[in-house]
Amino acid sequence: MSYTREYIEQTLLHLQRILQTHLELVDLHTYNTEAKMMGMLRRDSGEDWKTDFILDLSRNNKIVWVQGSDDPTSRDEYQKGMNGRLTEILSTK
Repeated sequence: MSYTREYIEQTLLHLQRILQTHLELVDLHTYNTEAKMMGMLRRDSGEDWKTDFILDLSRNNKIVWVQGSDDPTSRDEYQKGMNGRLTEILSTK
């Protein structure tokens, strides 16, 4: 399926907001399977996102993760690590 640039940009902003909220709530780790993660993302977004769409965004490091100001990890390493973990989760059936 082909998505418009505008739709992808809106999705990325939506994902950033949702994921930041769950990082702040310290419950993101509980969404540790594809079903749990996609269920939460669909519920919180109101969108019927397909797993392959979100998986493609995470595999290509398109999702921007908000990093804590006291986190010593480099920004690039943090982004790759978080997107990599999301990719692992979404690849788990």
